[in-house]
Amino acid sequence: MTQVTKELGAATILDRDGKAVALESLWRDRPAVLAFVRHFG
Repeated sequence: MTQVTKELGAATILDRDGKAVALESLWRDRPAVLAFVRHFG
């Protein structure tokens, strides 16, 4: 596991219900794709 993967996995996001979830838990059992979208407006 790379240093970037470790640091990114420690980050938390909100799920659909508004609960905090560690990113690491999303790719623990299966591959995951992360897409970062920035709003320019």
